[in-house]
Parts: sequence; C-alpha cells; structure tokens
Amino acid sequence: MKYAFFPGCTMSDRLPFVEKSIRVVLPEFDVELIDLPFTCCPEPNSVRSFSDKTWLAMGARNLAIAEEKGLDILAACAGCFESLSMAKHKLDSNADLKKEINEILTQVGHEYKGVVNVRHIHQFFFEDITVEEVGKRVVTPLNLRVVTHPGCHLLRPEDVLKVDNAEAPQKLDELVNILGAEALDYMDKSMCCGAGIRGTNRDVAFEVLHEKMNSMMMVEPDAAVVFCPTCFISFEAGQRVVNRSFGTDYDLPVYYYTELLAAAMKLPEADTIMAGHRVKPKTSIIALGENETQTKSDDLAAKN
Repeated sequence: MKYAFFPGCTMSDRLPFVEKSIRVVLPEFDVELIDLPFTCCPEPNSVRSFSDKTWLAMGARNLAIAEEKGLDILAACAGCFESLSMAKHKLDSNADLKKEINEILTQVGHEYKGVVNVRHIHQFFFEDITVEEVGKRVVTPLNLRVVTHPGCHLLRPEDVLKVDNAEAPQKLDELVNILGAEALDYMDKSMCCGAGIRGTNRDVAFEVLHEKMNSMMMVEPDAAVVFCPTCFISFEAGQRVVNRSFGTDYDLPVYYYTELLAAAMKLPEADTIMAGHRVKPKTSIIALGENETQTKSDDLAAKN
C-alpha cells in the first residue's frame, strides 16, 4: 500500500519523535509513505474563521497534489484530517463552489477533481489493518493502565468524519487493549483538552485542561494515549501549567498510539522515540512488558 503522508505542521515541528514512530511502524504493515510538497492543511480553526474561501483553496491544493500522484492521503494529525476531510466534503457536495475554488487553483497549476480519499492513522489501524492483525504483531505485551483521548477533531462532525462515536468513543481503547495494556473508563472522556481556545482565552483553556486531567487522574492511569499531536502537547506540556496554576502535581506520561505500538512490537527504534518525551515514563515500557510476560511464564511453569 502507498499513501501520501500528511504529518501536519505541529507533529513535524514539535513532535519529531512521534513522526518517527509512524515512519518506523507503518512499513512493518507493508505501507510505503510518500512525501509530497504539502502546505499547512490549513489549520481548521484560525484560517477558516478569517476566510472560508482561503481555507478551502489551501485544502483543495493539498488534495489535488495527492490526486495528481494517484494516492490517497494518510493523515497523522486529527486537525489536518478534519480540515482536509471537511474541505473535500464541502467541495464534493457543491459543484458551484468546487468550480470557484478550481478557478483559484488554476493560478498555481492545479485542479481538484474529487477522487482522492483522506484517511487518519486511527482509521487505518482499526478498519484497514484491523485490531486482530495489530495484535498478531505484538511481541512484548504492555503492562500499562491508560486513559485514551482520540481528540475533538477526529470525532466531530461524526456524520462526515465517520471515525468513532463522538460521545462514547471506544475504538482507540480496543487498539490499546490489543497491545496488552488496559484502557480505563473515566468521566469526561469526550471532553476537549482545551487547546482550541488557548489563543483567545488562555485562562479558560487551562481550566478546561485541569478539569479534563482531574477526570483522567481519578482512575490512576500510568499514561494517556492520544491520536492527535495538539492534544499530545496540551496534555504533556500543559499539565505543568496546570500544576502551577491549580496546585496539582500531575506527572502523567503521554503517548501517540504508534509509539506504544513500536514498543509492543519491540522495534529497535522504540527507546530512541521514547527519549523525546518531556514527562518520562517511570520505567521502560518495553521492560514493563517483558516483566509481565516473564511473570506469566513463571506462573505457568510453577503450575506445571
């Protein structure tokens, strides 16, 4: 399988170790990631709030570039996935608008035809690879209790994105559980991390994050697992701001799903990927899995 890889600005600029996890894991599933001259998706909040036509033209250009290579897009960022998916939805459902945007694209030598599909890595693993097949690649089960957070931009609007139930998402939990970890239920699971309003009201944004993390910490997780780089940064870096502002002492490691998958598959790059984190795991994730596996082996031997 070949995909036009769309890592997004946030991941490439601020989370290169997460991008690396994707680039080392996907080839293990016979996927070739093709890099194309994409621009910003564009960012689904700020750009669109100023000019819907600018947002559509930028999105259509990215879609057209993938079309010209005969490739579907595989997005790693929830915001990029939503922006490109929504742009495609609007253009495909309005012929006059599509014509208007294509008149803009002709100025830069492109035309959007509407034949490209946009997939998120979440969909790729759950629908294309399947949970069962992911499980077959696990070498070292992970002995972790985690809380999951797919992110708003991956879930809403549900009727267009079709990734998971926006009010009660469960698919990321299944993908986590198959790695040997335990996805925990907690209150406010579908609540925003607060990142979307940080640019307009920083205080409220961190109040939202505080409430969200308070709900997470009530179930005593070892880590949080996300499929969105913005949510990743919100939880990992934002918890320090929350600690200073609200007197909490959160120290919760945060992982993008493919990082944990790399560890469970025991890929040689896993430790290097984990080294990029600000909030470090209390011990090696791989070691945790090995210890759990050894304990189970010892118990079985004792019974025999």
